Amino acid sequence: MALPGNTSTETIERPARLPLPTQFLGRQFYYGWYIVGVAFVSSMMSMGITAYSMGVFLKPMTEELGWSRTDISLGQTLTTFVTGLLGVAIGRRMDVRGGRALMVGGAIIGGTGFIALGQVQELWQYYLVRSGLVAVGSIGMGNLVVNVTLSNWFVRKRGRAIAFGVMGTSMAALLLPTVADRMIDAWGWRAAWAAIGVAVWVTVIPTALLAMRRRPEDFGLRPDGDDAPIEGAPVSARVASDVRWTRQAAARTKTLWMLVATFGFASTGMGALLLHLIPYMTDAGFTRGQAAGAFGMIGVSGLLSKPLWGIALDRFPIRRCAAAEFGLMALGLTLILASHTLAPLYGSIFTLGLGIGGVVTVQEVVWADFFGRLSLGTVRSLAQPFTIVSSAGGPVFAGFAYDHFGSYTTAFHLFIATYLLAAMMIMLTPAPGRPASADQALAA
Repeated sequence: MALPGNTSTETIERPARLPLPTQFLGRQFYYGWYIVGVAFVSSMMSMGITAYSMGVFLKPMTEELGWSRTDISLGQTLTTFVTGLLGVAIGRRMDVRGGRALMVGGAIIGGTGFIALGQVQELWQYYLVRSGLVAVGSIGMGNLVVNVTLSNWFVRKRGRAIAFGVMGTSMAALLLPTVADRMIDAWGWRAAWAAIGVAVWVTVIPTALLAMRRRPEDFGLRPDGDDAPIEGAPVSARVASDVRWTRQAAARTKTLWMLVATFGFASTGMGALLLHLIPYMTDAGFTRGQAAGAFGMIGVSGLLSKPLWGIALDRFPIRRCAAAEFGLMALGLTLILASHTLAPLYGSIFTLGLGIGGVVTVQEVVWADFFGRLSLGTVRSLAQPFTIVSSAGGPVFAGFAYDHFGSYTTAFHLFIATYLLAAMMIMLTPAPGRPASADQALAA
């Protein structure tokens, strides 16, 4: 049975049954919001841990094991690099089969990886765990799987849906550094890693098994829970962009490479700041508890700003929203460098968090708006290895700068410049034309 007005060429012979209720108190509830809930949990326990908790572990691990900060940072870089390569392999699979199996497998492997981090004795073991178990787990639970799925379930409300889904990372930034700090004080860093691994198992696996599904069309539904469009009614730009792209067709567009450059510049400092900001503060004389509390302001501002970013992305020009996000990150980092007491530091990190709060939402909505949802996994996986190069280098560069200059100042100034370059690049990025021929718009 073909869905009326569906822009896809797919047909659905027998729509599957939804696994959870969509009627509450006599009112219809769109199933896509369950997907948002799964995204919240998964983003909190994947990126939330790898990005926001590692900084708390950095000093205890280096002090006990005798490693340098560059050594620890290289583990972060290896994780980022491997997830980028794996993204190429899973992008097409996401478009065809969805992400439930990937998320469940990622949670099993990732949880095991976090437990294994608590057992490492040698540097090579740390690198093996980070580039193997943790990296594989991260790609299964991470942004590509989560946000491609959300973009399939939402079109008109895409910005809000992705914003609410990735609020899990902000909740992680608010809670996990302090929780990890308390666990390290009470049990030691090894037991703290084990507790985090178990937490991944008991949260992500059941929610993904129960609720994660590929596309609304598989259940006879339309994105956003909409009814079939009226014949001749105007179609939104987002719906009109839902055409199929092959990798070859996407690679021939200027848009793809401009976006690669934009998000490459923007991501250079992201992983580095999340890893090194707490050590930067403790080096400045703050206690680890004070630093973890200040770092939590990223979570506070992210929780407050993510819904606003989602609404803004659904209402205002997307390029201006993205440029504003990058500008806030540059401003926040500039203020951090100028802050020498706790109160201004809280305000500076809050400002940085306003920008970080839009990072995932803006990026995912940009890709989906420009290339549509039907081949989003394919297009995103094509671009990911290139942006990975810059994002993987940031943590190592910051660690190298500290080990050789005794300060993070040089690295932080470079990151300010890359955010400003990203703001300029996104404003210059054109929308792609539609694929020029049927050969470039193959059915899945």
